[in-house]
Amino acid sequence: MYHILPQILTKVTRNSIKLTNRTRNILIGIILSDGWIQKRQTWNPRVGFKQSSIHFEYLWYVFLELIPLCSSFPYLCKNKLRGKSFQAYAFQTKQLKCLVELYNLFYDHQNKKVIKKELFDYLNYEVLAHWIMGDGSRRNNGITLCTDNFSIIDIVMLINILIIKYDIQPTVHKEKDKYRIYINKKDYNKIIPSIEPYFVKSFRYKIYY
Repeated sequence: MYHILPQILTKVTRNSIKLTNRTRNILIGIILSDGWIQKRQTWNPRVGFKQSSIHFEYLWYVFLELIPLCSSFPYLCKNKLRGKSFQAYAFQTKQLKCLVELYNLFYDHQNKKVIKKELFDYLNYEVLAHWIMGDGSRRNNGITLCTDNFSIIDIVMLINILIIKYDIQPTVHKEKDKYRIYINKKDYNKIIPSIEPYFVKSFRYKIYY
């Protein structure tokens, strides 16, 4: 099967591109995890995403879903974790006007990634599934969400959104000098049936042992 990237687009065509509900959900999920948004002062934003080579299947899945927004294939790069280097793959979208919505959702006036109360209206089970696939790890039959890139204020906001949206009771766990969100076994089992349809095969171990 061949995957064709969109050709070079005119400014008018580029600005007419809209996010579908599915692409918006995926983008929000990966931005909550390992994704990022770049925006120059006079340019539209673009989203980037990187995963270690052992999780290439997931990155490729996300790329294929977002391929209408991209102009190049994923590329090999280096990733550092706890002082060690690993092979990783990454890709970026085009710079698109439709991504301003997500930039405004996640970034403040200092270009820092933050959590805003407006996320409540965007968070759904598909978003949650991609957040867990990108940044979740099983622990004590529950799930820990690696929120190292967020402040404790942002993490409390995320917990409050999860409590209200899904009637669960996440807690904050401190690991070394980082704060992370933990969802216990009972609450995780409660949401699994709703997030399972969105999981890629290689990440199903994050749902069931």
